Amino acid sequence: MNYSDIHTDIGTWYERCGRHDLPWRKTDDPYLIYISEMMLQQTQVKTVLERFYFPFLDRFPTLKSIAEATLDDVLHAWQGLGYYRRARYIHETARIAAPRLPTDPGELVRLPGIGKSTAHAIAAFSVHAPVPILDANVRRILYRFFARKKATEKELWQLAETLLDRENPYTYNQAMMDIGATVCLPKNPDCDTCPLERKCLGRSAPQDYPAPKRAKNRPVKRRCYLLVENGAKILMRKRKGDLLGGLWELPSTETAPKEGEKLFEIVHDYTHFRRIAELYRYRGKKNPEGEWIDVKELHSIATSSLEKKIFARLQKLTLL
Repeated sequence: MNYSDIHTDIGTWYERCGRHDLPWRKTDDPYLIYISEMMLQQTQVKTVLERFYFPFLDRFPTLKSIAEATLDDVLHAWQGLGYYRRARYIHETARIAAPRLPTDPGELVRLPGIGKSTAHAIAAFSVHAPVPILDANVRRILYRFFARKKATEKELWQLAETLLDRENPYTYNQAMMDIGATVCLPKNPDCDTCPLERKCLGRSAPQDYPAPKRAKNRPVKRRCYLLVENGAKILMRKRKGDLLGGLWELPSTETAPKEGEKLFEIVHDYTHFRRIAELYRYRGKKNPEGEWIDVKELHSIATSSLEKKIFARLQKLTLL
């Protein structure tokens, strides 16, 4: 099927309604586009704009500046964005690719943490490469436009290639993201204003595409965190593994320590589970492994949102 008329409508819509003022749309620097793409994974545009994008670039204006920094510095600058694996990937990528990020999708996907959609976004927005992107908003549009209740990853990429405007990939991809974010919404799509409306096969029942997922119960996980003190210092350790890896955290155990005084509990929600953190003032003779950190230096090290909640409660209770 020929989609040239749809491409024209999409271009006209973007010219009139697109989010042209977004700072990463005012540059063709692949590094600036890359940072925006990494930040926008799992994070809303408003949050990225108001709190993170400019401060991060003030600290790390180039890929080379990240390559020369420590992982701790990068994680500290990333604090609050969550999904810290993204920050670790940025640091690894900088070490490999600096001083300049490539713009070829085939080269980009070989770098740590850059998937096909992110690679295509960097290429399409920096050098206008004729490749489609497949973020969450675009996926929803494709499900509805082609009236697909289900589709494999391979099938979705095939649909994305089918609909792509190869002559104007920059405008098309930016518009598709904006349409998904402002028009083809998950709950209340505004089909009457959508530029894809005239050929959208799912227009009559957009909520049917894709098929609704069953809601999953979020598991609750308890863990005991230890406040181990030595004068004006507390014991901290650097977390290992994928979730929050590289961040500083309080020592913790599965069970309550016999030599501990329970101070309080804090509830903290992650994407896939709820954490109930029980904080104990630990007075055992044998301390867990870790490093002594001066309380005055806590603001300068990279810690998770949960640790920040704990520290804030301790300060409120004048225990820190």
